[in-house]
Amino acid sequence: MLNIADIKNRIKSIGDTAKITKAMQLVSVAKMNKELVKYESNQAYFKKVKYTVASILKQSALKHRYINSRGGDRTAFIVIASDKGMAGDFNSRVLNLAYSHIEKLKETYIFTIGMMARDFFLSKGLTIDIEFLHTTQNPTMSDAAKITYDILELYDKDLFDKIYVVYTEKTSVVKQFPAIMQLLPVSLETLLPKGADGGGELFRGVFRFEPDERSALDVIITEYLTGVLYSTLIQSVAAEHFKRMTTMRQATENARKMVEELKIKYHRARQENITTAILEINNGIKLNETH
Repeated sequence: MLNIADIKNRIKSIGDTAKITKAMQLVSVAKMNKELVKYESNQAYFKKVKYTVASILKQSALKHRYINSRGGDRTAFIVIASDKGMAGDFNSRVLNLAYSHIEKLKETYIFTIGMMARDFFLSKGLTIDIEFLHTTQNPTMSDAAKITYDILELYDKDLFDKIYVVYTEKTSVVKQFPAIMQLLPVSLETLLPKGADGGGELFRGVFRFEPDERSALDVIITEYLTGVLYSTLIQSVAAEHFKRMTTMRQATENARKMVEELKIKYHRARQENITTAILEINNGIKLNETH
């Protein structure tokens, strides 16, 4: 059984830990809100680009390298996780989803964003083809543009036939789940899932391209892919901070409960010491009286 000094030391130690987890919780809240603001501020532009591409695909019969299927199964996966842990099951869920798709295919290429993704696939004995490190700390549009440039360069060299991004989709402040999205080839099924009509956002008129349709699609689809990657990066980072916030909040609550239990033990031990001391005094008095 712990003595009073040991209990006091444990109370202090756990209390100090609770202060740290509380601070981490508050930091995660601030970072999550920051990413959500960035996400919302870029949605209008991203949706416009997405619906522009969808409108073109509905009208155009042009064969384009980013639109038409190559017919093969060489598949690249861009997997977004975090650079660090202490975020509950955030990393394990998205990484297990990616792995469940990768292990079914014969020829795959893995592009990781986040150190946890890199470590996960290395632990599975898989080769990482490209690592994008430190991108999840504070993702920017330039980060997304750089990733887009790299993957399009490889796609144009005919190294793979399909590209998917595996990330954590955030549907609300408290709801999120691991998701996989096809980036290339671009299809109406990806742009307008489940037969959606774009909510009136699709352009119904006739397009006029300068200098030509193929060149215009090169630019527009590149912008679209950059927007998609930026969106998936921000959603993943916001989801990471939400998970870390809830994990730290639970840790803080657990620490509080432990401190309360230790305080009860402390007062009980203190009371036992006082009772023992009183009994010893009484026994001493009685012993003196008998003499």
